[in-house]
Amino acid sequence: MYRTVFLACGATLVAVATPLTATAQCVVAGTGGVIPAVGDGGGGTWPTTLPASPTVGALTVPSVASGSVLKSVVLRGLSHNWVGDLQFVLEDPTGAKHNLLHRVEFLGTGFGCGASPVGVDLTLVDPAAGNACGGPPVLTCGSFTTSGTFRQYVGNWPAGAIDNVSLESIPHASLAGAWKLYVYDWAAGDAGTLTSWELCFGPPTTPPGGGGPVLNCVTGGGGGNYPAPAALDGTWPTTLPTGALIAPLSVTIPAGATKILAVSLRGLNHSWLGDSHIVLQAPSGQRYNLFQDNNGVLAGGCGDPVSGDYSIVDATIGVAPCGAAAQTFSCTGTAPGAYRQAFGAWPSGASGILNTNLQSIPLGAGTGTWRLIIYDWFVPADGGSLSSWDLCFDVQNLPQAYCTAGTTTNGCSASISANANPKVTHTTPVTISVANVDGQKQGLVFYGINNTGFTPSLWGVGSTSFLCVKAPTQRTPITGSGGTANACNGVLALNWNAYVTSNPTAVGVPFAAGAKVYLQAWFRDPPAPKSTNLSNALVLTYTP
Repeated sequence: MYRTVFLACGATLVAVATPLTATAQCVVAGTGGVIPAVGDGGGGTWPTTLPASPTVGALTVPSVASGSVLKSVVLRGLSHNWVGDLQFVLEDPTGAKHNLLHRVEFLGTGFGCGASPVGVDLTLVDPAAGNACGGPPVLTCGSFTTSGTFRQYVGNWPAGAIDNVSLESIPHASLAGAWKLYVYDWAAGDAGTLTSWELCFGPPTTPPGGGGPVLNCVTGGGGGNYPAPAALDGTWPTTLPTGALIAPLSVTIPAGATKILAVSLRGLNHSWLGDSHIVLQAPSGQRYNLFQDNNGVLAGGCGDPVSGDYSIVDATIGVAPCGAAAQTFSCTGTAPGAYRQAFGAWPSGASGILNTNLQSIPLGAGTGTWRLIIYDWFVPADGGSLSSWDLCFDVQNLPQAYCTAGTTTNGCSASISANANPKVTHTTPVTISVANVDGQKQGLVFYGINNTGFTPSLWGVGSTSFLCVKAPTQRTPITGSGGTANACNGVLALNWNAYVTSNPTAVGVPFAAGAKVYLQAWFRDPPAPKSTNLSNALVLTYTP
C-alpha cells in the first residue's frame, strides 16, 4: 500500500508515492477547518458535556508497517486567539477517543493558557519520548505561540469516554482505517482555524540516550499547591502533616506490564526540597515512600530548590528511563532529571508508609485510582506546587499484527495472533492461532525472516488479500480449519516451538535473540481469485 506525501518545492507542491515502511512515515492531508465549526465556542459543561459544534477532520490510513506504532500527530496551521480554550481529541478506527492536548484546566474558576498562536505547526508525541530524557517539552503558554514538537498533555481531564492513553499505546489493531480529529472550544467569544493534520507511524520509542527501558506511561495525574493554608501540625514520623496535596490518577495497567519503572513529576516546585515528603498510594490504599529527607529535623533535609520535571526511579536500579545513570538526591544541585527513591531515616511502616523499592511494589489489582501525596514538614515558611504526574510501567514485547486480511467469499476475515514471543531456548510455549477462517477448509501458516524494504502486494487480480511476507518463505504443514462449512468459525493452529525444533533445516533455524519472523496464513477458498485467500500477518521477535 502507498501513501501520498506533498513536498514543498519553492511554491510548487509535488505529490510523491511512498510505501509505508518500518521507518517513521506520515499519512497527510487530514481535513481542517474553522474552530469551532459553528458559532464562537462554549456551550459545554466541563467535563461531563462537551461543547457543541466541534471541528471534525477526517483522515484514512491505508496500512501500517510491521511493528509500527502511532508516533505523532501533526497539527498544521493552527490559529486561535485563546488557545487554552481548545481540547484536541483523536478517534481511532475502532471509535475509541484519545486525548491529545487538553490545556483547558477548567476547575470552575477559569480557563487555561491565553496564548494566541497564528499559523503554527504543532507536532505532538508520546509522553514517554520526554520522560527525564531531554526529549520534547510539554506545551506551556509561551511555547503555544511557536511551531515545534511537544509531548501529548491531558492535564486534569478525568478519563472516560475520552481516555488518556498515550499515543504509542493505542492498540496496533486500531492503526489502519478511518481516523477523526475533534477540536472542541470550551469558551465563547473567540475562534480560530486549523489548516490540516497528519498521523505519523514508526518503531516504538527508545528514550533519548538509548540503552534504558521503554516506558509505557499513564499520564494526567492531578496537581495543585501544597500544603493547604494553616497546616501547622505533624510529628515525624508518627503523625503526618495535614494539608497534603493528594493528586489522583485513574490507571488501567497497560497490557503485559509487570512493574512500575518510574513516577514522573511534572512542574514540581519548592524552595526547600527537604520539606517535601512524596508518597505513592496504590488503589489498595497502601502507601510507599518515593522521597523523604526531613528525618525529623525542623527545617531539615536538603535545602536545594526544585523547579521542573523530575522522574523518580527504583532506589537500587541505577539506570534511568533514558539509559543514563539515575542520580541520587543530594544538596549539590537538584536540576530536573531522573533520581533514585530516597527513604532517608524513615522507619518502614511508620504512619502506614513502606520503604519499598519502586519495581517491587506489587501491581496486584493495580487498575484503579493511584494517588500521589506530597506532605510538607515545615510550614508556613514556604510551600510548593505540582502541575501533574505520570505513572510509568515496563513494556512487554508482544507479537505485533500488521497488514490487512482478505475477505473470503463467505465474508470471513482471518486474523492471525500468537500468545507470546518465542525464546531461543524454546522454554516459553508459543501457539500461532488463525481465527475467523472459513470452516472445513485446508490451510497452512508460512513465514519469512526479512521484510526489509518489502511492500505488501495484491495476492491476485481481483483478490482482497495481500501478500505481506517477503520471499524466501517457508511453509509449515497443511492442517484443517474445523468448524462449520460456509461459516467463519474455522481455526488454524501451529505449535511454533514444536515446528522449529523438529525442522532444524527450515528457513532461519536456529534463531538468535533479536531475530524476527514474519508469518501469514494461506487457506482454500475455491470461488475466490486464485482459489485461495490470506489472513493478515504477524511478526514474532526472538528473546534470549
